[in-house]
Amino acid sequence: MLRKLLESKLWWLGVLLIAVGFIYLGSIIPGRVDVTAEGRYTIGGPTRKLLSELKAPVQITVLLKADNLPSGFKKLAASTAAFLEDCKQYSSGKLSYQFITPAQFLADSISFPINDTAKQEWLKANAVKQNESNAGGTQAFFINPIALVSYDGAYAPVNLLQGQGNKGFLNPGATALQFEVINNAEAQMEYQFASAIAGLVRSYVPIVAYATGNGQPTGPEAYDLSTTLQAKYRFFLLNLQNEPTISDSIKTLLIVKPTVPFSDAEKLKLDQYLLRGGRLFFCIDQLNAGMDSLLANGAELTAFSRNLGLEDLLFKYGVRINNDLVQDRQSDMLPQNVGTVGGKPQIELLPWPYFPLLYSNSNHPISKNLDAVVMQFPNSIDTVRADGVFKSVLLASSNTSRIEGAPANVNVEVLKRLDQPSAYKQAGVPLAVLLEGEFKSLFANRLLPAQADSFKAMGLNFLPASNVPGKVLVTGDGDWILNGMSRQGPLPMGMNPYTQYQFANKDFLLNALEYMTDDAGIMAARSKSFTLRLLDPKKLESQKTGWQWFNIGLPLAVLVVFGGLQAWRRKRRYA
Repeated sequence: MLRKLLESKLWWLGVLLIAVGFIYLGSIIPGRVDVTAEGRYTIGGPTRKLLSELKAPVQITVLLKADNLPSGFKKLAASTAAFLEDCKQYSSGKLSYQFITPAQFLADSISFPINDTAKQEWLKANAVKQNESNAGGTQAFFINPIALVSYDGAYAPVNLLQGQGNKGFLNPGATALQFEVINNAEAQMEYQFASAIAGLVRSYVPIVAYATGNGQPTGPEAYDLSTTLQAKYRFFLLNLQNEPTISDSIKTLLIVKPTVPFSDAEKLKLDQYLLRGGRLFFCIDQLNAGMDSLLANGAELTAFSRNLGLEDLLFKYGVRINNDLVQDRQSDMLPQNVGTVGGKPQIELLPWPYFPLLYSNSNHPISKNLDAVVMQFPNSIDTVRADGVFKSVLLASSNTSRIEGAPANVNVEVLKRLDQPSAYKQAGVPLAVLLEGEFKSLFANRLLPAQADSFKAMGLNFLPASNVPGKVLVTGDGDWILNGMSRQGPLPMGMNPYTQYQFANKDFLLNALEYMTDDAGIMAARSKSFTLRLLDPKKLESQKTGWQWFNIGLPLAVLVVFGGLQAWRRKRRYA
């Protein structure tokens, strides 16, 4: 039949109909053929399911539009548009999107009925300054790589560079670093938008509790933690001493920087909550080291163990927080007195090795593609055998670190060793570890009859082992989750008050809680990784003219030669 069609006079009509059919099928079937090794153009199953089950329209407004948009952000805008177009198809038309300028966003009070001051603060907080070199010198651009997701009258912000850092954009020569940041942002785009949409459409808001009763901070140093979690979760305080048990309705329980030892009764509550499927998030300072204590003791401090009583519980689950301090040459900057001139102290910003900057080499969705997380006087973590428990190291020190055991003498003399690489030989010291699986109870063979009767009175049965998989996240520092203070009030979590650089502490916290409370599997999209394939800039500059002739001149030359040969052939044939 195909042969007859091709031999007929109307063969072209059949080919046209087949082409039209393929075009129509391509328009109604969502997605596109993805032949990339990393699945760059493939949307994950949980995200497709989320989009296909939308009950009401979702409007996404992207503020990446400008006449003079730098090249890297033009690429980010194009990939954002392509991704949202795929999402639109999977949503059966319920999702729509638009690109506008920040000025249009501020002026439009009908489409965006948001307080003008709130709009301006949001733009300012998410602005990225980029310096670009041109013939006249260096020109600065302020870009807002952000989007606003609207659903049923509610809004959710999306920062396309969330957790990536922006220091590469200030250096006009750091082109490779800029494209690496843009590439990581493209890899995280699916998670960013899917998480925002999921937060708007869900009918149930997970509960996150903050344990108190053991000296945990509840003052201004926990302000940013509280406001951050209240914006996304049902958040409240839980006094372990007063509550007879921990409710199963709590998705995750935070234990942040306790200073008072835990009793067996309190540990039993934590133990049984975990074994019933709960999630525990420990941020522990094993030693009494801190900047406040250091300054109060005259720039010198001897750090001793707090003896919190959690050692046996954590050991049973598969980790041990050691009584030591981790130092790292890759560290944050703090002001130090380097001498006096004219009787006045000379202050310089110098690396403070007790404040390590932690980057993740893990492919885990919690810590992948994040900027540095800064910790303060952290303790190292060892993993120990625990059957049925899988361990993931999320954050670790660099390859230029060292460990100082307790009692540790903390003083500024440590700065003299920074120029001695031989003093920092250790590498990859774990400082944040995730435990997942089926846990065994610490109290399996030592439960008192009175405790067993108490469980029965509450309608609960003592569990010697997990009946559903649980999760435990342990960090060897409690200060990373707290905020500093300035004269204007509390600072954002992870901000250096002297350099004003915002580290990724808040992003790490939100990713961790999202993973602990995520039952839909959307968090898996954060594991995406795109390979960055850049041209060699030196070869590109030295061979630029040759490649321009190859791409522009060669096709024209071939066309001229082909045209000349065709004219000569016709002249010879028909002369």
